[in-house]
Amino acid sequence: MMSDAPRAEDSGSLQDPAEEPAAQARPEEVETLARRILEGLGFDVTVAARDAEATIEVDIAGPDRDFLLDHKAEALNALQYLLNRIIYRGRTGKKIHLDSDGYRRDREEEIVEVARRTAAQVKSRGEESLLSPLNPYERRLVHLAMAEIEGVGTRSLGDGFLKRIAIFPSKKTG
Repeated sequence: MMSDAPRAEDSGSLQDPAEEPAAQARPEEVETLARRILEGLGFDVTVAARDAEATIEVDIAGPDRDFLLDHKAEALNALQYLLNRIIYRGRTGKKIHLDSDGYRRDREEEIVEVARRTAAQVKSRGEESLLSPLNPYERRLVHLAMAEIEGVGTRSLGDGFLKRIAIFPSKKTG
């Protein structure tokens, strides 16, 4: 008995929907959705989105923006995650990044600076040192920054979303 289900050779490649590229989001669409969510939550903020080639950058300003930045910007991170999930529904697309008055840029610079100072201490003392728990994006920043510094290596430690980074002296070659 023949099945009516399409066969792979009949329909081209059968791709997992999660791997399917999504139509690229438009900044206006992201801005409208972010504004609707934030207004629905009662926040008094303004939202502005722009296309930044590799990403869609969304800036949030206004009197209630500090609520989004409390507790290391947990609410800002959660909103960014939700926007990406809603816009792309599990498909891949241009990442949506949220910021508020340069908070993320300042936080990234702070994380890299702490890692550089720690690397200098590790090199002078010759002993491993641990950084505070970081999310995956922040850990990536540290690993990339430490890759540029001779004499130290890094590894992530722990389970779950937040992990610590060990900065350790690397063996000299030659």
